[in-house]
Amino acid sequence: MLFEAAALVTASLALAGVGGTAAVPEYSAFGASALGSSALRSSEFGASDLGVQEALAARLSDHQGDVGSAPLWAQLEVQSATSVDIDLTTLRSMTGPNLLVGMSQLPLADLSTFAADFPTHIDALLAAPPQAAVVTAWWTMLDSSQRATLTAATPQLVGNLDGVPLAQRSRANESFLRDSLTEAERALDGVLSADERSRLSSRVAMLTQVAEALHASEDGPKRSLVLLDTRGSGRAAIALGNPDTADYIGYLVPGMNYQVEPQIVNWTTVADDLYREQADVLADSVAERVTPEPTAVTASVRLGVASAAASVAPLAAAAASPTIATIAWIGYEAPDLFSVGGLDRAEAGADFLETSWAGVRATRGGDQPFVSVFAHSYGSTVALLALANGSVEVDALVVVGSPGSAIQSAAKLKVTGDNVFVGKADWDPAVNSAFFGSDPGAASYGARVLGVRGGTDARTGATLAGSLGHNDYFTPGTESLHNMALIGTDNAELATDDIE
Repeated sequence: MLFEAAALVTASLALAGVGGTAAVPEYSAFGASALGSSALRSSEFGASDLGVQEALAARLSDHQGDVGSAPLWAQLEVQSATSVDIDLTTLRSMTGPNLLVGMSQLPLADLSTFAADFPTHIDALLAAPPQAAVVTAWWTMLDSSQRATLTAATPQLVGNLDGVPLAQRSRANESFLRDSLTEAERALDGVLSADERSRLSSRVAMLTQVAEALHASEDGPKRSLVLLDTRGSGRAAIALGNPDTADYIGYLVPGMNYQVEPQIVNWTTVADDLYREQADVLADSVAERVTPEPTAVTASVRLGVASAAASVAPLAAAAASPTIATIAWIGYEAPDLFSVGGLDRAEAGADFLETSWAGVRATRGGDQPFVSVFAHSYGSTVALLALANGSVEVDALVVVGSPGSAIQSAAKLKVTGDNVFVGKADWDPAVNSAFFGSDPGAASYGARVLGVRGGTDARTGATLAGSLGHNDYFTPGTESLHNMALIGTDNAELATDDIE
């Protein structure tokens, strides 16, 4: 192959005014460290794939220091591909970003045939995806027709490829969910072995619960399916609100026994509770900003000012109101009682979590949200490992009921400032255990103590209940949940510690 797909991407970048020539770059022209992704090892991609990866990553990084400017991928325009001869035979030999570019050039019928005949190519691409920033650049270069074709023919790929905007991923995943459920139910009508029937029944049960979790609560925010992996016990993530535009995004990472089928509905309800608490915090904040200060003026002037304030304040409040998204993330295979003693699932989950964060950072470009992580139990071990890897920075981390990790200090975590918080409820057997090597709640760890025993709302004076045991941290009306809402909306200075 004459690197047709690589040439298309490189030429598109050059023609869009990014700089450089339309020639396919040599791998040696760029340092491997520029990619910053474990998914881009040379053992997983051919030399031509690395050329595309390196070209995109280097050209994107050239513009990352332009604070306040539009992100590079927002400036790209898709170029004509009439000179690129890609067919099903050629596509079979492609991998990595070359495969993405090649697939985007096929008509719907051919692409649907490819996806049906070579599903392992899609699986391999999702197992070792290109860097999220590269995916974002590629997706932005496509026109609406190409995106629609890819979504229709390969919803599993579009729905689960970090770097594609989450709203578009949700549309693809909802299609993938419907198709997968229909296929599994149809298969159950056939003659099957006992093992196959059990496997398909479990899949139907899991997918049914995902569909149930997508129903918004009364007066609650819209929900979207931003991750769906149907293999094994499944992986799924449901966003509440719009993470493509939200000012504040909160990831909720669960622990032991939180597999998709038994817990996705419950965990999405928890994300809804946090969303509502954050909305209340922001509403109180906006109300404080628009409340006029009393002044010594005459009655007639006061009446005029009050009238003007009454008409202007709602507009000002609406204009200033920030937005929220929470994500109920069951993006790894959580352990059960028999597998919780090891770190293998935490390490796998950490990789998935890092990649998800990278996707949000890439798609948001110059409009970065405040990203916070709320991790419970074994999920805190997942989050601690992910943040110790250091490829993506988050703005705040809250761990509750944590059995710890091998990380010995909050300073080793990729978290902005000193925004690492640890909550430890009475009668919680996991806290102080240091089961996986460290106790995040120990003074030597350097995290900030989170009030969870009951307290008072610093703004309203309302009484907040305490949390007891391992599973009470996210209960509405508790000091714990309220503190999480404060931290997740960048109001950590109002959060209470364990003494107050």
